[in-house]
This record gives sequence, C-alpha cells and structure tokens, in this order.
Amino acid sequence: MINGIKEDSEWLIRMVENLLSITRIDSGNVKLIKTPTVLEELIDSVIVKFKKRYPNQKVELNIPEDLVVIPMDAILIEQVIINILENAVQHAESFTKLALKVFVIDNKAIFEISDNGKGIEKERLEHLFTGYYNTEEKADNQKRNAGIGLSVCATIIKAHGGTITAENAKDGGAVFRFALTTEEQQDE
Repeated sequence: MINGIKEDSEWLIRMVENLLSITRIDSGNVKLIKTPTVLEELIDSVIVKFKKRYPNQKVELNIPEDLVVIPMDAILIEQVIINILENAVQHAESFTKLALKVFVIDNKAIFEISDNGKGIEKERLEHLFTGYYNTEEKADNQKRNAGIGLSVCATIIKAHGGTITAENAKDGGAVFRFALTTEEQQDE
C-alpha cells in the first residue's frame, strides 16, 4: 500500500511540474534563458534522473564523440527527454528496447528516442502534442494519463525554436525526434 501511495505521489509531482512548465512558457511572461550546454553532460544528468525512477530499465545510448554544445534551458530539455522516456516505459506495449540517440546534421542536434513496442495508433499520432485526451483511455499501468506530458514537450521545444515529431518505426515501435540548433564551434 505504501508503494502505491509513493507511486501516485510521484506521478502527481510530475503532473504538477508539467503543468507549471507549460503555464510558465505559455504565459509569454518568461523568456527562456539559454545557456551553452555540453550534450554529454545533459545526457548524463537525464540518465541519472531516469534511473532513479526506473532503476531496472536499460537505455541504449548513442551520442557523438565530438564536443557538441547547444544553447538551451537545460532543466526544461531534461524534462522533455525524461517525459518521452517515461512515456515509452508506461505506454509502449511489449517493448524490449529503449534507445536514446543524438546526432548532428549541419547546425542541428537531432534527439531521437525510440522503442520496439507496438507503436502508436494512427488516430492518436495526430493529437500527441496537442494535449487532446480521450477519457476512455488508460495507461498500461491503469493510471489515467491527462495527455499533457507531450504537449509540454512540444511547448518547450517550440520555445527553444526547435521542432518535435513522432512516428511509428517501420519495424515496430515509436520514434520521437526533436531538433535544437547547436552553437557554432570555433577552431582554436
């Protein structure tokens, strides 16, 4: 019973954090303060936080060996990555693989989070980032999902001048991608 209370309170905390983030950004009163962030440090921080919540869930990492610096509000981008990883754990039916890949094309860092589950129903793909919620749906763990987590992600990425998409992989599972502009590197 105590574990159930703990899980419910952690879910509620994440929900409130999501609501506060989207409200703060949507109000327009807050200007994002982007600081140059080293990709490797960002990913390390995300994995540490994710492992606290899901200690038994392995995440396959694939990030560039080169130094990649991205101007961002690191706390908000961490929240985006963690939200998407958590969604995979909570909603990807029958998945055995969860992966986080980052690659750079021109001046864009592309973050790709994928699983090998059953994918997302075509009808739901259209509404993933809008906050649309069908009250009949429940997550695999039977907790109701208010449908705001991915809406928060989209708002944060948009505020950073980036783009976010979701699709089903050809060989099964879902793939979420978002792109952020990198900082130009000066040769020393």
